[in-house]
Amino acid sequence: MEGVDASASEGLEPAVERLKENLSALDVLVADRLEAAERKRRIISDLSKTNTAVQRALAPGIMVMDAKFSQLNKAVKDTKLNTEERLAVIDELAALISTALPLQKARFEASAINDMLLRAASAETHADLEELAFPLRRSQKSFGGILRQMAPSMSERISPRAEELGEIIAGPDSLTDVRANELDLIASSEDLITKNTVLSRQLTALVDDLLARAKEDIATGNLEATSVQRFSTGILIAVVALSLISSALIVWLYVGRNLIARLTALSDSMLAIAAGNLRAPLPTTSGGDEISRMAEALVVFRDTAIEVEETNLRDIDAARRRLVDAIENSSEGFAFYAPNDQLVICNSRYKELLYPNSDIAIEPGMAFEAIIRSAAEGGHIVDAQGRIDEWVAERLAFHRNPGEPRLQHRKSGQWILVTERKTGDGGTVAIYSDITDLKQRETELTTKSNALEQLSNQLAKYLSPQIYDSIFSGRQEVKLTSQRKRLTVFFSDLVGFTETTEQLESEDLTRLLNQYLTEMSQIAIAHGATIDKYIGDAIVIFFGDPETLGVKEDAVACVKMAIAMRKRMQELERLWKDSGLEKPLRCRMGINTGLCTVGNFGSDDRMDYTIIGGGVNLAARLESACAPDEILISYETYAHVNDLIHCEERDKLSVKGIAQPVTTYQVVDLRENLGTVGRPIRARLPHFQLDADVTRMSVDEQREALAVLLDSAERLSSFGTKA
Repeated sequence: MEGVDASASEGLEPAVERLKENLSALDVLVADRLEAAERKRRIISDLSKTNTAVQRALAPGIMVMDAKFSQLNKAVKDTKLNTEERLAVIDELAALISTALPLQKARFEASAINDMLLRAASAETHADLEELAFPLRRSQKSFGGILRQMAPSMSERISPRAEELGEIIAGPDSLTDVRANELDLIASSEDLITKNTVLSRQLTALVDDLLARAKEDIATGNLEATSVQRFSTGILIAVVALSLISSALIVWLYVGRNLIARLTALSDSMLAIAAGNLRAPLPTTSGGDEISRMAEALVVFRDTAIEVEETNLRDIDAARRRLVDAIENSSEGFAFYAPNDQLVICNSRYKELLYPNSDIAIEPGMAFEAIIRSAAEGGHIVDAQGRIDEWVAERLAFHRNPGEPRLQHRKSGQWILVTERKTGDGGTVAIYSDITDLKQRETELTTKSNALEQLSNQLAKYLSPQIYDSIFSGRQEVKLTSQRKRLTVFFSDLVGFTETTEQLESEDLTRLLNQYLTEMSQIAIAHGATIDKYIGDAIVIFFGDPETLGVKEDAVACVKMAIAMRKRMQELERLWKDSGLEKPLRCRMGINTGLCTVGNFGSDDRMDYTIIGGGVNLAARLESACAPDEILISYETYAHVNDLIHCEERDKLSVKGIAQPVTTYQVVDLRENLGTVGRPIRARLPHFQLDADVTRMSVDEQREALAVLLDSAERLSSFGTKA
């Protein structure tokens, strides 16, 4: 026996040592786990403070926005507002929504970040942490983008909190890293616990073996004590039996007949009161024991409940009377229908709007269909005339599935706005508003607007489209003001127009001039020009105000317009000649780019939008010095268009007010339109000049020009041979 015990002890000691080592290592892991838990607690505390700070920073702005939104929403529904005031309120409401939206988004993203971080703090596995990492980064990026949309003052207040959130999300001591470390510690602890469990089982087996041997020794001693134990057990059973019989007698005599009866009565009274029967009989409160005091407390509770019930009934009755008075005194028609479409309550205004000048009675319990059918059959609804059944069906469908408010036109001329909304229990609230005055004002406003539109369309014929648009859109004020701008100015007139007027009747002359001005104006408007004025047969046009594409682009557009006008004039010359006009009208044009004064000139009563200055005078001088059917431009215009338009230098022009002669250029055509065949033939030498536009020559003119050139070439050749 002693040998067996010694071998068991030798196997027990190494297992105990390994268990001690594992427990020591587990103590270290537990300490690390507690430290990690403390770090996590601090980070969660910081997260709570940061989130609270963000919410507090956003809350005032959101509350102010909500209050303003409520005020603007009420203002939108105010029927006393005219159209301009309503549009202003709607614009303000739209601006408010655009301001409030970033605050709401920021609040949502901050809450989302807080929730995801809290979920990360309690994540069960590393996979759960990795699953939360992407939405955390996305919400953090979205939160930063929302900050840039906010007002600078609000963004400055929240930016430090956003940085704190960034540290908690992805900083060196982030919440996710702390939780990942904590999960690693838990895994290590669980591994040690598993090893300790195996060692514990081994130790248990060894100890069980020792106990089995010990039990064999104990069994021998137990046999000796068994006889003594049997005698003692018999005595103990007799004592216990006598005690149980005595207790049963006491319980039956006192508890069964007295306490249980009183407790049963008290319980029945409490159940009755709990069921709502405050008038149920209560047990007597005589005596000073605990049951009596419980009965007294129940009496006090019952009396208090009765008093509260009576007070609530009085308050409900008063509230109902106030509600009925408020509904009755409302300027709008009000009605409430139960889920089965039976009338519950309505005010007198509802009856007046539904049945004007009628004695038809409306009582609670009446069906909605019967009420509206009576109105339709009485001829009060214009839309229902001749189609009562169809209208009633439409009205019932709208009543059961209400949407946007609807207008009803009444026979008396009234316009009623019907607004219906469903309640939570399926009932329907109906509001009838008389908007007849508003509709009349709307009709008057529409009539006046149409009249103003017709008038403005007539006035538009006296103004350039750009000037008309800038004035009527509010971009330009109608007052005496001007400014210096770099413009491209165009002048044109008809050569020989005075002689032509002497040959034509006034009607033919008017038709001819109007045709010319109409054709030229259409080309000018198509190129974005501002038509300044017509002076007889002359046209003054400028580019660069009130709208501009840039100085270079304005100059190019002006010269392209002039080329198009010249081309159209060639077509008109043939038409006029075919119609019998012996000497068709020919046009000349001058263009200059330079500083001008542009604006409104005149008096407060009458003014003219025009241009003045040296740049305008130079354009006029270029036009007067230009040859018929040609376009003469200044050097500054040439500098802007030379890369796109082929021009040829002409004589310098002396202009009053300018010290040096002005270099001029004659416009040939767009470079993209010039080919080797159609390009004009021009040459200029000290003793030789050639200017031939083949495309504009007739066949006879081309033959004569060819003969002149051949003769000139032959003579030049003979002079060269002699030399």
